[in-house]
Amino acid sequence: MTPAFSASLERRAWAVGVLLLVVLVALDRASGHQINGVYAAAAVLVAIDTGPGRTAVVAALAVVAAAASGVWNHNLGHGDWTIRFLSCVLLSLIAVVAADLTTRRRRRLEHTTQLAQRVLDALAVELTGARTVREVAEGFVGHAVGVLGASSAMVMSLDGDGMLRSVTWHGRTGDGADQYQEIPVDSDLPGAVAVRQGADLHYRSVKEIEAVMPVLAGYYPSDRSLHLLPLRREGTTYGLLALTFPPDLFTAAEDGFLHSLAGALSSAVRRAGELQAADAATQRTALLDEASMTLSRSLDLETTLGEVGRLLVPRFADWVTVQLLRDHALETVLVQHRDPATTEWARGMRGAFPVDMDAPTGAPQVVRSGRSELYPFIPAEVVERAARDEDHLALLRRLGFTSAIIAPLVGRQGVLGAVTLIQAESGRSYGEEDLAFLEEMADRIAVALDTAASFEQQSERLAGVMQVAEVAQRAILAPPPPRTGPLRLSARYLSAAVEAQVGGDLYEIVPGTTSVRLLVGDVRGKGLSAVRTATVVIGEFRAAAADTGDVCHVAREVDRRIQPYLPDPEDFVTGVIVDIDHAGHFTVVTCGHPAPVLLPFDGEPCPLVLDAAPPFGLGCEPVATTGTLRRGDRLLLFTDGLIEARSPTGDFIDPMPLLSDLARADFPTALDGLLTALQRAAGHALDDDLALLLACYDPE
Repeated sequence: MTPAFSASLERRAWAVGVLLLVVLVALDRASGHQINGVYAAAAVLVAIDTGPGRTAVVAALAVVAAAASGVWNHNLGHGDWTIRFLSCVLLSLIAVVAADLTTRRRRRLEHTTQLAQRVLDALAVELTGARTVREVAEGFVGHAVGVLGASSAMVMSLDGDGMLRSVTWHGRTGDGADQYQEIPVDSDLPGAVAVRQGADLHYRSVKEIEAVMPVLAGYYPSDRSLHLLPLRREGTTYGLLALTFPPDLFTAAEDGFLHSLAGALSSAVRRAGELQAADAATQRTALLDEASMTLSRSLDLETTLGEVGRLLVPRFADWVTVQLLRDHALETVLVQHRDPATTEWARGMRGAFPVDMDAPTGAPQVVRSGRSELYPFIPAEVVERAARDEDHLALLRRLGFTSAIIAPLVGRQGVLGAVTLIQAESGRSYGEEDLAFLEEMADRIAVALDTAASFEQQSERLAGVMQVAEVAQRAILAPPPPRTGPLRLSARYLSAAVEAQVGGDLYEIVPGTTSVRLLVGDVRGKGLSAVRTATVVIGEFRAAAADTGDVCHVAREVDRRIQPYLPDPEDFVTGVIVDIDHAGHFTVVTCGHPAPVLLPFDGEPCPLVLDAAPPFGLGCEPVATTGTLRRGDRLLLFTDGLIEARSPTGDFIDPMPLLSDLARADFPTALDGLLTALQRAAGHALDDDLALLLACYDPE
């Protein structure tokens, strides 16, 4: 009802009352029968729809008219007139009092209606995006305090273990309230009674509160009323709403309003619970799918642990910890909270409270038994039992854990450790479906951690082997001298990948009295065995090249001498040998190896045309090819990594265009430019090792 409409209604009611009084007076005079006792009916009629002011005016007029009727009826002061007059006065007073009470009730009702509308409007906006019970409770309590003027407001959930637990509490007073964070529903406390009976309980003063809860004597700093309202919908109790107000702010007249408010909150809590469960189910499915893809990507332990934290917090937990079994003790290798600052604080506290490996519950027991533990709700006594001392207890209370799951991490060789998920400030609790999810997640985490640990161990062993092999390879592939006889020399060795740094590509230079002999070769295979074979080939080449025989003789000698050292009868070594005398004449043979490329100082690159012989180790019978180098001409010897490099599309890269500038490039860095151009054309790391030996005929 709008104020304008209300004022119009009062004016009409007052006019009707005055008209009724005039009619009664007229009847009194015209009929000759005195009826002044009923003049007060006009005031009663006005009192129905108007305030005490207008009613008092009509009542006064009625009393005056009742007195005047004794004049025209000639019985003023007589007994019958007196009785009628006093009746009119009494009824008029009653009408005024009734009007006052009606106005008070109307104003309170309007006030309550306005409050209800403000609260409901605010809640409609606040709770639209709320998808958890805690968000709903926080939004409601905030408006209950701000809009209704409540001194305190608390929402408690009724959990499956028969406990009422605080979801949110605004306006707490002192530490004495801690004991009411959890209330057994079968206790004699009024909140538990209200929930069991499904009935609202109202206490109008602190005196009434203390009468039923003596432990709260002196707790409240000022007088107030307490209202305990069960949250019920369709026969199901979800929790309790507890409100306190300053005295007389909410009287018995507003109890129905508070009941309706609790009903609205019950509906919101039920809806939020359903949304929360649906969101959790969706998250579980999505997380398992994502974990399957992401946890297998990294072979690094720290990266894997970081991925575990990213997956689980905050989507499925407020806290996550991973503990690994090392030297018969659990070491916390991951602790993460939804707030980065809190995470850093917690990491700094990891060593402050060592894990008791004899604890009958928690991660130690899970590791010993291999069975998960589920704590849908964490009672205060469980926290107290878990505390090692008072400082530890204070820390645990500060963290405010509400629910937890602990699952074993079972690797290939047994239990690796445990993963723990904890809910705290979010107010959510875990159930059996969450336990099944975490056990599946733990299997994926365990495989990833086991794989990362194995890779780390293998990498350490491989690093040791690779270090030895790399030293050996560097020793046998030492850089050539800048000049030998009439030749300037430059060499490069490029590995395909870090793990392939030891291969069988090789080169060697042996100077003689009249010529310089060059070798580039490639041992079949990789690893230390290939390095060993390459060492044998280089040694036998040095010995054979020192003889006076020609290059064909040298090739046959290398073939004969290395055969006893080849690990397998099918193993072999490809190679090309070049002899360049001081006059620039050269002789070259190839044994299953790519032919060198001639790089004239004034022309285009030109591969030499050679008669190929079988590789070393398979009984080669080489055929020599001769030629002449002019001053400035260069000759490039290489392994097949140059001609087998592929582009990003998978096609072989033609090396000839890359060699165009090699004849005229600055000699000390010419091979660096070639390697850069080759890698750029490949667009990725090379798939094979590459050895390059560049000789420039430049007699002094």
